Amino acid sequence: MTSAVLQLFGVTKTYTMGESQVHALKGVTLEISQGDMVSIMGPSGCGKSTMLQIAGCLDKPTSGSVRVGGADIMSLDDQQMAKIRNRHIGFIFQSFNLLPHENALNNVLVPIQYSGMSKKQGEATARRALEAVGLGERLHHKPSELSGGQRQRVAIARAIVNEPSIVLADEPTGALDQNSGKEIMGILQQLNAQGRTIILVTHDANIATYGKRVVELSDGRIVDDRMIRPRMVSAHEMRKWRDEGPVPARQRVCARCTFGNRAQARFCANCGFGLDVSAKMSDTILRKLKGMQIDCPYCGTPSRPFAKYCVECGGAIEDAMRAS
Repeated sequence: MTSAVLQLFGVTKTYTMGESQVHALKGVTLEISQGDMVSIMGPSGCGKSTMLQIAGCLDKPTSGSVRVGGADIMSLDDQQMAKIRNRHIGFIFQSFNLLPHENALNNVLVPIQYSGMSKKQGEATARRALEAVGLGERLHHKPSELSGGQRQRVAIARAIVNEPSIVLADEPTGALDQNSGKEIMGILQQLNAQGRTIILVTHDANIATYGKRVVELSDGRIVDDRMIRPRMVSAHEMRKWRDEGPVPARQRVCARCTFGNRAQARFCANCGFGLDVSAKMSDTILRKLKGMQIDCPYCGTPSRPFAKYCVECGGAIEDAMRAS
């Protein structure tokens, strides 16, 4: 019998801000077994990101029970939660979250540094992870020298380098074109075929069809949970990404998130950062921006200056500020 790697029982999550409360999750019960490939989908603000944070041991629910790999996270402290994340969970993000000044190999080495592995063994393991996603010849390329699809493959290699039992992918194709997105889904299907459990969060119904199971959320509740016949990426299509070239000439790469923008762009289409800012100056500017963050009036989550919607609960910050 297949063992469960993630179990949520009657999970609720409520954010309190003054007299206001936002109920992000409302009694969610879900079980995901080893080897599943599950697409969690729904509109903005339905609770997808909150569920992902709880499943990834980044947050605890207000009530209910959560078990990750058999461990009840409700009884764990922050240090124990961090160990669960490092050993059992790999994360893939929409904006890649790569270190812009480091090459692909060093980016993949980041989670290994906290595993106790020796440097020599760690580098060998990171190389194998990059080779597994078709980047064995681009170990020393920095994010600015890679295309969007290649950057996401570096992020996938980083997610699997510690051999996690669960890979959580948060909108992994959201910053990519259609072909690159299909290639990334093909890689995730390959990882799943090798026995890894993939949990994919998306608002795109087309991307959701690459999984084996679709869980739909609405207003903090599961409204549908069904098995489907996944759309498979062919072996011919998978060969394409091994021949993919570097970032197109004249493309402007954001110093903050390494997203590739069109040559005429002035601001990053992914994070809004100014593209005229050099990589050298970006760290200084970002430190200043941190001091300008505003708290969401609904859930209290710090958001970037001038944000329209909260990154956590999806609340309209501008409307709340005007109302106050």
